[in-house]
Amino acid sequence: MEVLYYPGCSLKNTYPEFEKSTYAACEKLGINLVEIPEWNCCGVVPSLATDNVMRHLGAVRSFINAQEKGKEIGTNVVVTLCSMCYNVLKRVNLILKEQADVLKNVNDFIDDQPDYVPELEIVHFLNLLKNVGFDKLKERIVIPLRGLKVAPYYGCALLRPDRPKGVPIDDPENPTVIENLIRSIGAEPAEFPFKTECCGNYHIVFEPGIVEMRTKKIIGSARSEKADVILSPCPLCTYNLQHGNETLDRSEQVPVIFFTQLLALSLGVKSHLSTEMENQILKKIGGEKFV
Repeated sequence: MEVLYYPGCSLKNTYPEFEKSTYAACEKLGINLVEIPEWNCCGVVPSLATDNVMRHLGAVRSFINAQEKGKEIGTNVVVTLCSMCYNVLKRVNLILKEQADVLKNVNDFIDDQPDYVPELEIVHFLNLLKNVGFDKLKERIVIPLRGLKVAPYYGCALLRPDRPKGVPIDDPENPTVIENLIRSIGAEPAEFPFKTECCGNYHIVFEPGIVEMRTKKIIGSARSEKADVILSPCPLCTYNLQHGNETLDRSEQVPVIFFTQLLALSLGVKSHLSTEMENQILKKIGGEKFV
């Protein structure tokens, strides 16, 4: 399987280990991620604040580059790992599909590139795995993570808003895709009441107290269910939850892991987790140090 890949800023700058674990897992699964040439920042904060067409030009320029590269390799599927990037790209693409006047304005404004024809399909990596099939994924597992209890944390951006219709990757009220991933790698999903609660998002910049309050509740909920780790599909959520852990006593903390790192570990490839974290997980499941 060959798909277009939109990295986004966080994975290229703050969390390259997340991207590295994804490439390692994809190689094992036979998925070839083709990075979109000259992609731009999706423009996440302004794009979430308003649907003014000028706010979406960063995303559209990336769409055009993806469109042209997709013609070369024969695909229209664009996958991203970042929940915030997914939300912005998905919303902008749906708006352009549904509103011909907005599409015309964008194409008239961007006069130094080919017109964008909104035929791309924007998917989060979780749904790409779902389309591959969790049963098939299970067949590739080398290190089943039996004995590990994992709290699936979705956050906001993968599930809402459903405007324009089609943004959520799963049922906003009762999503199960991360739980299915957890089961496929041999671990046990925790019943986690706070799995769709907001972590505080970009309040971490100016109002970190809000993030501290919210993440403490999320971590506390996971801890009350005796979760060994929290699994996150969002770099920002991961950062905020880690910040929340830092404000707690060690006995109250629950480690936060990006989902492709745990996937890579179970596939027997380099997880790019810290040595301490990897050994902690392997000890929990009765395994040995993986080299």
